[in-house]
Amino acid sequence: MRLSAVAVSLLLCFALPGNQVKGGTAALEKGQTAAGDAMGLQSKGSVKVPLVGTLVGKARCDDAGSMYVRFMDDETSRVHHGITKIPIEKINRDGSVAASFRIIAALPDISGKDFFVSGDGRVYQAGFMPDGAVYVAEFTPRGAVNSNVRLSSSGFIPYQTLVFPSGEFLLSGTTGLSNGRRPFTAVFDPRGRLIKEIYEPEDEDSRLRAEAGDRDFLPEEVNAGNTFVWRGDAALGSDGNAYLLRAGSQALVYVISARGDVVGKLRIDSPEPGLVAESIKSGPGTIAIGFLHRGMITGSIKVVDLQGAPVATYVADDPRVPGVPGCYLHGGFAFLVEDGERNIQLLTFEPKSR
Repeated sequence: MRLSAVAVSLLLCFALPGNQVKGGTAALEKGQTAAGDAMGLQSKGSVKVPLVGTLVGKARCDDAGSMYVRFMDDETSRVHHGITKIPIEKINRDGSVAASFRIIAALPDISGKDFFVSGDGRVYQAGFMPDGAVYVAEFTPRGAVNSNVRLSSSGFIPYQTLVFPSGEFLLSGTTGLSNGRRPFTAVFDPRGRLIKEIYEPEDEDSRLRAEAGDRDFLPEEVNAGNTFVWRGDAALGSDGNAYLLRAGSQALVYVISARGDVVGKLRIDSPEPGLVAESIKSGPGTIAIGFLHRGMITGSIKVVDLQGAPVATYVADDPRVPGVPGCYLHGGFAFLVEDGERNIQLLTFEPKSR
């Protein structure tokens, strides 16, 4: 299954049933294995979602198990840069659509990018204006605009957005609004004032390699950006730190505090050759990283503890199931997939017992 330039079927919810945390490391339940001995997934059922369209970007979940995604439908596909205007849809576990979140209701001219969902269902979406100003809009759980904050830094595209429990924003992307290759990452206070910019040696190396035309750092679809950042992801860890993933055949994860300090780096090997880390989500004492075949949506899910030690690896035999993990929730795995006519289904799976 190929990955398009703007759309991908996404794994939305991910759970280790009965997961326990001991000394900062998730204990393996019976039937789970260490990395290198991947477990399969078995189907638990499916429900139809009353939406028609193409899934866009990565998905998020709240603590209740509701899922948040964006869809490109026929109407928005005809709008100039319509992908930056589409709403975020909240989907309940029974497949019903509960609310919509529209960043253009806050700022009509904004180009919406990545979004973050808190455990209690507050939605935050980042975007940039034609003049380069970057904003973060906050929505109530019912979809109303609560506030929008202009950041003191501008001129970058926010590909990853995260909100700390204390209200600080972490944003990561690339500078320039056209073909910038330089990563930009920073933490801002709740009023949008810069606390600290983060630029690690690995970011500089990626800039140099992207500018030199290294195909591992350039998007296949367009001659713009830096895939080291663009295909990355961010998750809020159970320890309160941000876990910022840089996309590579070996996952690189910056562990960042709410003060903007890089308090650790995790380097996590791919489960098999040819896979690239493109998604990260957190659970109690653990993180789950989705490794995909290059240019595809299939792959493996690798779970590690907060120090990077392997816990388990999962693969799905069903070709409809993508390899991008969402968030940990009790009760198994849930995916949204689309058929050839862009009808959406919510599929649920659980790990196979050995």
